[in-house]
Amino acid sequence: MILIYFLACSLAISITYRDSNLSLLWLPAGVAIAVIFRYGKVMIPAIFIAILLTELWWKLSIYQAILLAIGSTTGPAATCWMLHKKNFDLHFTARRDVLWFTMSALAGSMISATFGILALSILSGKPFTGSTWCIWVAGDTVGALLASPVLLAISRRSLHALEHKKETLIFLILLAAANWFVFLSPYNYLRLSFVIVAMMIWAAMRFSLLAVSSITLALAIFSTWAASNNLGRFSSFEASGLVVVWAYVTTIALIALMINAMRSENAIASKKINETYQRLNKVTSRLPGLAIQYRVRSDKTTSIPYASIGILQMLEVTHQDVKDNAQQLVDRIDPRDVETARQQLAQATRELSPWQTEFRFYRLDGSVRWLFVDGLPEREADGAMLWHCFLSDITERKQAEKDLHIAACTFESQEGIFITDANWKILKVNQAFTRITGFTSEDMLGKRPPVYRSDEQDSAFFQRIFDSLKEKHFWNGELWSLRRNGEAFPQMLTLTAIMEGQEISNYVASFTDISLSKSYEADIRKLAFYDSLTQLPNRRLLMDRLEHLISVRQRNSSHSAIFFIDLDNFKNLNDTRGHDAGDLLLIETAKRLSSCVRESDTVGRLGGDEFVVILEELSADRKEAIIQADRISEKVRQVLSEPYQIADFEHHGSSSVGVCLFQGDEITVKDLFKRADTAMYEAKTAGRNTVRFFDPAMQAILLVRMLLESNLRLALSQNQFQLYYQVQVNADGKFLGAEALIRWWHPDRGFISPAEFIPLAEETGLIIPIGQWVLETACAQLKQWEKSAATANLSLAVNVSAKQFQLTSFVETLSEIVARHQINPALLKIELTESAILDNIDATTEKMRELKKLGIAFSMDDFGTGYSSLAYLQRLPLNQLKIDQSFVRDLSHDENDATIVRAIIALGINLGLNVIAEGVETSAQRAFLIKHSCTAFQGYLFSKPLPMEEFMSLLEQEHSAHTEQAQIGFTG
Repeated sequence: MILIYFLACSLAISITYRDSNLSLLWLPAGVAIAVIFRYGKVMIPAIFIAILLTELWWKLSIYQAILLAIGSTTGPAATCWMLHKKNFDLHFTARRDVLWFTMSALAGSMISATFGILALSILSGKPFTGSTWCIWVAGDTVGALLASPVLLAISRRSLHALEHKKETLIFLILLAAANWFVFLSPYNYLRLSFVIVAMMIWAAMRFSLLAVSSITLALAIFSTWAASNNLGRFSSFEASGLVVVWAYVTTIALIALMINAMRSENAIASKKINETYQRLNKVTSRLPGLAIQYRVRSDKTTSIPYASIGILQMLEVTHQDVKDNAQQLVDRIDPRDVETARQQLAQATRELSPWQTEFRFYRLDGSVRWLFVDGLPEREADGAMLWHCFLSDITERKQAEKDLHIAACTFESQEGIFITDANWKILKVNQAFTRITGFTSEDMLGKRPPVYRSDEQDSAFFQRIFDSLKEKHFWNGELWSLRRNGEAFPQMLTLTAIMEGQEISNYVASFTDISLSKSYEADIRKLAFYDSLTQLPNRRLLMDRLEHLISVRQRNSSHSAIFFIDLDNFKNLNDTRGHDAGDLLLIETAKRLSSCVRESDTVGRLGGDEFVVILEELSADRKEAIIQADRISEKVRQVLSEPYQIADFEHHGSSSVGVCLFQGDEITVKDLFKRADTAMYEAKTAGRNTVRFFDPAMQAILLVRMLLESNLRLALSQNQFQLYYQVQVNADGKFLGAEALIRWWHPDRGFISPAEFIPLAEETGLIIPIGQWVLETACAQLKQWEKSAATANLSLAVNVSAKQFQLTSFVETLSEIVARHQINPALLKIELTESAILDNIDATTEKMRELKKLGIAFSMDDFGTGYSSLAYLQRLPLNQLKIDQSFVRDLSHDENDATIVRAIIALGINLGLNVIAEGVETSAQRAFLIKHSCTAFQGYLFSKPLPMEEFMSLLEQEHSAHTEQAQIGFTG
């Protein structure tokens, strides 16, 4: 310490101004202040000793040395005391530190100077002038400003840290050059000292306190040295030169310290701001939202100068992304909310009021979040508006509001809702409850729900509900309740128990009035199980009841019976009087049947004109049960045979009844229906208006019929049918043509008579594809006959059934067949029965005329067996009448048949029609027919129906016979 002080004194003494006893820079004062302030009061003795030794080294007397040491120690000690009082920071971190250091150093220097001058004056006896005191004060003050900052700034850390190395080197080079130019160059007379000041400003702005204070000390020493050696600008001053040098040094020292202090203040302020920013970020990061500053410039562009760290999580952008331009965030606002937000922002801007708005914001994955912004305005100097905003994600709140709204709407839905406490006392009801029950909220608050008790809804029923709520906290089902007017009504009720811990706190009930549904259910059941016309059970319900009856009869020995009832000739009534009349007959039939049976019995309608009666609880004895069933069935037949008054006419009808008796589970429902239907079919076969009981023989017949039907379906696909041909001749015996007759050769049964399978084909509809095959085969045969002169002019008659002819496509189909085979249509003759022709006379006539235009001929088959009308015959485009073989067979010995044959022949001649007789088997029959002008015949007298090969042989024989007769006649 003593050495440092001594060196500082030596350096100061070496820099004098004219008078060598005066030092411009008293650096020891700065050393003393720095040491005492840094290390405390304990250094005051050390400073005193250092000063004393220095004074003695300079050959001063002991008294002078002691007095000067006391003065030079007291000043720095007083300076340090004042600095401590003002909380001086040795790093000069604030401008107040520079100011107080300067003032304290000046005060301490004054104390030292005053004490020293007085001591020297007293001991030497020589007075000292005021200028000496001023120089002393100035030297000590400047020494303090130069030396103390250097010593106070020295630390291991500051010594090891060298910032801006490259810049420091450049600075030192420039500074050395500038000092040379100002003080040592030939141009040192120029006033360029401001350059040094400018460079010190650079140093103070860029370097540390140690570096700046060291540079300042070096500059001060150099400038004062130059001045003391008459170098540079300061050497030209006389009396005022000392003041100028001191002012220069003081200026650069204060500039360096002040700029360093301002740098420190700025650094401290920046640090505090950063710390505040970090604390703010920490606080805002814990907040459920985002703090931002939103700037809206005058040109409507936007930016976000500040944003808390939550911006990435909430808006999926970094602050840097939107710091200068926030348009990308605006673009992600839902278009439905943009205009509203802008209007609210504009209004808040005009009124300088808080801006609050909600909007939907699209995230990058396409999902939508609801955000709420609350901002306070601050108008900036450039006209921009800075909004200090806080953004909150209110998606959950919005969803909760939506759920609450839905819950409110649900509560006021079409379903009746009421809420009760744990004791079933009503707390709240909705409007639907009032609308359905009639009870208002005031009527029900604090009361229990109305309860309707019945056999079904007894105490046990409600106990099951309570048990379900206790165990499952839920119950759903149908319940009958009461309206305010006392009316009972059905409801579909859902009960939910609300739990608080382990206890039920409330019950929530929702219900709908299902009265209408029940009505619809009854209607649907009625439509599903009852006939809509007669209101009788339909097939489905009848089968259900039979199933139940059969299961019951397993435990009961009594018999039951089923009637199948079919109204005779019902179709004729429908066709002649219309369906309305038919419906009235069915309704009346249902009433009559219901009146014939007991309440325990069942009457139903299968459909059409078919009815079913189920009799229960007949006798256990089969014979007695048959008698009972016969008595009731006969009663049914008689009742249904009585005249019906239908609208404005009286209808006489009858019915065919089939009865099947059964007991226990000996038969299935399906078989019961089959047996009863078989018995009814047998009643029809027996001539109608009768009753038939099912007999196992009927079942056998039915099985045979079913087998025949099955074989008939296979016959066509397996080519089991053949056409046989029966010749038609004239009075001279010449062949005119033939009739094609279908034959069936079964692979197992052999020949099956047409009388056996044709009625079945008619009934099943198979007659249509069979008839199609006959027409195709006949036309193909005609085409074959065209190739031979002997057969080219033969005609071929084909029987067409009524069902086939009534097809709307028959004309088109036959025309296509004729065209495809390219035959002469005049050689094709269609034979129709009276039933086929007269069933729908208008449509039949139209079809016949269309086909006759093609050249096809028509013959009325079995003429005389039906109910032919002369009026109809005149309208029909017939070519021929065929006398039925039943009249021809007995005409030789039955005058009635002979009369009918003569009448038919006369009728045909008068109508201009050809007449042909079928079934001619004797010469007498042929002679009778020729005698009465019938000249065309068909029958076994000429040939039986033959297959094509034999028929062609017959043609060859006939052709040979006629050829021989012609030759004999020519020879004779």
